[in-house]
Amino acid sequence: MTTTPYETDSHQASDFSPSDEDLLSPDAAIDAELSSDLEADDAGTGAGKAKASAKPSRGLYRRVASKTIEVQEASPTVRSLAAAQLGSSDEVIELVTSIMVAGRASTSPLGDIETIQHAIKNDPWSVGITATALGRTRLKSIWSLLHALGAVGTPTPPASDVKAGIAVAKAVNDLSGDNRLELIASAELLKRS
Repeated sequence: MTTTPYETDSHQASDFSPSDEDLLSPDAAIDAELSSDLEADDAGTGAGKAKASAKPSRGLYRRVASKTIEVQEASPTVRSLAAAQLGSSDEVIELVTSIMVAGRASTSPLGDIETIQHAIKNDPWSVGITATALGRTRLKSIWSLLHALGAVGTPTPPASDVKAGIAVAKAVNDLSGDNRLELIASAELLKRS
């Protein structure tokens, strides 16, 4: 005999076996529901509850539309900076798609530039070491941003990590106030909301 919490405060024996008790846990109930949905998909046309729940919300459509307008209104330089950070085209549709599916790590080159700028102000003797210590992959990301700004001449950094680090540090030091504002604007453009 089973009882509900409303019938009595004392624990009474239930008719459930120990294996049935496992099914009462929330995780087991969710797993059972998902497996029954998948079985329904396999048995029918494939359009079961699992696919219906994956439908995008109105809020998502609003965010995408808002981001599209924001990208269209951005300057070509800001769009190219954002595209360089994501490794995508600066075409509006491609850039919006890349922004909406990108992870938070896509803004790390901007953080690296801020780290180098901080080293320039506080420890100018070690700025080359700070930049070089970022590693080849991160230096390439920074280099692509600096190239999009026109701060470096070639699209690829020097082959030597030390030379690349020093060149990046010099280029970051030489950034104009307008360049810095464009970097900030590109960081704002990369935010999904």
